This record gives sequence, C-alpha cells and structure tokens, in this order.
Amino acid sequence: MKGRVGRRGNHEGSISKRQDGRWLAQVSLPDGRRRSAYARTRDAAALALQRLQREAASGLPAPPERLTVGTFCTQWLEHITPRLRASTARRYGQLVTLQILPTWGRSRLRSLSPQEVEAGLATLQGAGLSPRTCAHVRAVMRAALHDGQRWGVLASNSAALASAPRVPHTAPRVLTPSEAHAVLAALDDASLHRLASLAIHTGLRQGELLGLRWQDVDFHRQELHVTQSLQRIEGKYRLVEVKSSSSRRTIPLTGTAAAALQEERDSQADARLSAGRRWLEPLPGLVFTTRLGRPRNGTAITHKFEASLERSSIPVIRWHHLRHAYAGLMLGSGADLATVSHLLGHTSLALTASTYAGLLPSLKRQAAEQLGRLLGPPDSAPERISGVAPAPRAIRSP
Repeated sequence: MKGRVGRRGNHEGSISKRQDGRWLAQVSLPDGRRRSAYARTRDAAALALQRLQREAASGLPAPPERLTVGTFCTQWLEHITPRLRASTARRYGQLVTLQILPTWGRSRLRSLSPQEVEAGLATLQGAGLSPRTCAHVRAVMRAALHDGQRWGVLASNSAALASAPRVPHTAPRVLTPSEAHAVLAALDDASLHRLASLAIHTGLRQGELLGLRWQDVDFHRQELHVTQSLQRIEGKYRLVEVKSSSSRRTIPLTGTAAAALQEERDSQADARLSAGRRWLEPLPGLVFTTRLGRPRNGTAITHKFEASLERSSIPVIRWHHLRHAYAGLMLGSGADLATVSHLLGHTSLALTASTYAGLLPSLKRQAAEQLGRLLGPPDSAPERISGVAPAPRAIRSP
C-alpha cells in the first residue's frame, strides 16, 4: 500500500496566512500532534517556526503559552536568591525590577527571540543606560533562561544567542609613586591615612579592608590573610566570605603597611580605654572600628576621602583607584602579571591582563631595557645606541 503523498515528517514545518490576516507557523511531532505559533508578519512567523523546530528537536515540552518573561524571571529570582551573596541578590533584583520587567516583562517566554532581546537592549541604551549595565542586564537574562533550559522549560536561550552590547574598555586610573605620596599627604585624619595607606600597599578591596580581623594579621611573618569581607545587609553589618576562592589569599606586608597596622592597633586600644562601658563590638576583632568599637561605614569613608582630596586641590579619585595604584606600582616595580593577579584575588590571569592592558606596552619596554642592562657589555652603550655592533675583544692565551 502506497504511503500518503505530502504527509509531513517529524519536525517539518509550514507557514500559512489565516483569513484574519495573521500568519500561522506549525511543526509536526512524532506522536502526530503539532506545535503552533501565530505572528503578525511572515518574517516573524519564519522566526517562530525556527523556534518551534528547535523545541521539537530537543524533545522538551513547550513552556505554557501564556507564561511571560516577567513571571518567569520573578519566579527564577525567588528560587535562586537563597543561594546568592546578599550583594549579588540585591543587584540581580534591581536589574530584574528596573530593566528586565519593564522592557520584556509582557513578552511571551515561548516566543522571545534573540532579535527581541537585542532590540530591548538597544532601547535601554538609547534611554541612557550605560553599555556596561546593559551587558549586566543581558547576563542576568542569560542566567535565568539557562536555568529555564536546565529545568526543561526552554529549548534555547535567546539572551545567550543575542549579541552582547559593546562595552568600551576604560583604562584604570593608575597612580605614579609621587601621586600616591601626594594622595596620602592630603589625608589629615590619622585613621583614614592608615586605611588608605594599607589599601595602596596591599590592593585589598574596601570591603576586604573593613572586614579584616586581628586574627588575620600575622606580624611575625609580615603578612595578612584575606578570608572575609564586610557588608551592610538590611541595615546590619555582617562578615561574609570573599566573593570567590581566588579572593582567599595571603598578602605580604611592606614595612609601611605593617607600621600602619601597628599604629591602628595602638589607637584602637586607646579608644577602648576611653570608651569604657560604651565600647561595643557587634563584630569582635575587627581591625578598623569607630571610636566606640562599631564597624566602619564604607560610604562615609569614601566621602571623607574625596572631600580631603578636594580640600587639598588634588584631582579627586575614587577609593577603588587605590587598588589600581597597588596593581600599577607592583607591575611597574617588576612583579610578573601572574603574581599581581594572585595578589589582587582575580579569578583569572586574563582578567588582570585585560584590566591593565594599557600598562603592558610600557612594562614590555622596561623589561627589554632591563634585559639589555643585564646582558649588554658594560662599555658597549655607545655602540648599541649608534646601531654599530661592538668590535670583538682579543682572546688572550692563558
């Protein structure tokens, strides 16, 4: 018996125009059922057909027809929040609430396309959102849709397939040694001076500095151990683990850094005696505290730091530039990129290289000049400069 001519095979599709003007895309399934999608134009129907074919080929069930991106992302955020660091959860919540829901919230999850994601990102950037924040928005959407794939709700990740916003590289502000000295000289508050000095001499992030405990400081070995960070969560200060395994590190102390820590310990002991019963340590053992033992406020420190620079007519820099100063000075002093990457607690060498790419040409030149000084004959400088090779020396018989 001959088979029926024209019967469609599995995952084959068709596009047809309905009497109401809409376009219908359909694919056939192995069990005889069909998946359908409607669109206003033929081009949109062709895109919908490609999506239906991917879903059918994956064997995954199609997401509910009425499930929106907003509903899915809201449910996803509630699901993953308990597993995130408080600061990360707060940032994800802001991006979902302020950007993702207003832009794609009403879109059907099933029909979301890479083109629609790209169009939304372009709209956000056109409204004034920075390229970097747009890239963060896409990253959160990509993470959410990836979990949707893992849970068997989605066959493809439209955010991952969408082109990422181009984020222009901004070279970090790196201080010269004289600029670093000038910044420290402008800080007339002794405690702020010690805190900034330690930032320049260790490269610690502000939260890592403020979360430093005396048990993390080894004066005998002249080093400190970075294990925790201070964060303010729902109005309360808490010590949380550093952001990644690479952020757990040991930093050797310079003489200046060790002296600053010793001065801070003496100052804290005096403050404890003066405060008496008013001394209160909600987080015992912190290196940097207020005059009454409370944790220091990072925002207040930053404002005080910038105000001190402004009063001294020094170009104002952000507190985070002290970390960049440490990296730049270490690289300029001859430390290799891998060592600096480890001391900064970066997750990869590539991150360090891309962050400080602007410094690499001058560092290569310094390395070449150093090599020339090490290998070149001491009296051959004039010949090297003129481009003439030095004459070979006579070899004397023993």
